[in-house]
Amino acid sequence: MNKKLFYTITTMIGITIIYFTVKKFFGKKAQPIGSVLFVGDSITAIEYNGKPVTNTYPNIIKQELTPKGVNIDVLAVSGKKTDWQLANLIDKLKNNKYDRVYVYGGINDIFSGVTKQKALQNVQKMVDLINSKEAEPFVIIGYDANKFMDENKLKTTSSVPTKAGMINLKNNYIDYQNSIKTTIKNANIVNKFNIPSSMTNDAIHPTSSGQKIIANTILKDLNNRL
Repeated sequence: MNKKLFYTITTMIGITIIYFTVKKFFGKKAQPIGSVLFVGDSITAIEYNGKPVTNTYPNIIKQELTPKGVNIDVLAVSGKKTDWQLANLIDKLKNNKYDRVYVYGGINDIFSGVTKQKALQNVQKMVDLINSKEAEPFVIIGYDANKFMDENKLKTTSSVPTKAGMINLKNNYIDYQNSIKTTIKNANIVNKFNIPSSMTNDAIHPTSSGQKIIANTILKDLNNRL
């Protein structure tokens, strides 16, 4: 075999190896989505005190995707924090298989005095658990609290009786939100939703119009995988 032929063959072999290596790692076709779980609190919940809540974003998504053969499940209860979400997600994933799991929490933690670090730690544990079950984890940052949480609408509570105290908690929540991208690893991050402060009555919960913005943002991505 002459040198020219030898170099030609080895070059072709090298190109072939590179091609299939690149195809393996970068050319994978995304698998279609068949089952989705949403984990959260009152913003995500589809019932309250045993009664159905129809205007939250998982219900809007469910109405569109169920006819397309996608199973939508929800693990969310009003007032619950990330520790509850983590504990119940462990049980949920023991007997259920999902392609994607969305986690949207932290506001109840921050507004009840739980540290940012603890809340983020719980979210990371959920992400790690979801990955271990071979599902795609998505962490939702939520609305832009700096714009959405109208301080004139924030209501004091028995544990936080002053407006100044509520504003301080708002700022703590903004800090928590801004820390998600830099702290949470091995997860897809859903960026802040552009929901105006006019779409809330209490500076915490989006109205039906605000919920539609959340749903449409998530649906845009999900529909690309059907």
